[in-house]
Amino acid sequence: MRKEQTSHKNEHNTLMCFPLEPVFIRDGEGVPNFIDEATTGLDPVVRDEMLDLFLEFIQDEECSIFFSSHITSDIQKIADYVILIHQGKIIFEEQKDDLVYHFGIVKCGREKFASISPDDYIIHRITNVSVECLVRDKEAIKRKYKDIVVDNATLEDIMLFYIKGGAA
Repeated sequence: MRKEQTSHKNEHNTLMCFPLEPVFIRDGEGVPNFIDEATTGLDPVVRDEMLDLFLEFIQDEECSIFFSSHITSDIQKIADYVILIHQGKIIFEEQKDDLVYHFGIVKCGREKFASISPDDYIIHRITNVSVECLVRDKEAIKRKYKDIVVDNATLEDIMLFYIKGGAA
């Protein structure tokens, strides 16, 4: 950071305290820009404006941003690829569209769960009222198990399944 800049953690109005121009300066070698928690602590309007600026920047196929965030809605809005890192290890690296359009969550009773092949889900967890399974291809599961509910999985759902595992 230049000395006239301050951390967004010290100020609430990031547009005033964190000029974006230095974020988009490249070294000429094609190295991607790295941004860590760029929208944390921002109000929704300013956060949306920041994400729009990032989207505008990456429209040029020559430009990219390595964007680190715990705000899954931000990731879902601007990412092409999602890498989940937990305790220093890469858990998965997937195209965002595959995650949000193909992954699903099966919710059923224990009896119906017993009929589901372990090959058809990634991980499951048992709750007080049902069994939930993360599946990679929700449409294939709907075709194979016609009497089982398959909900859409959000990016946050997917991450929680991978991190928390079978814990409910």
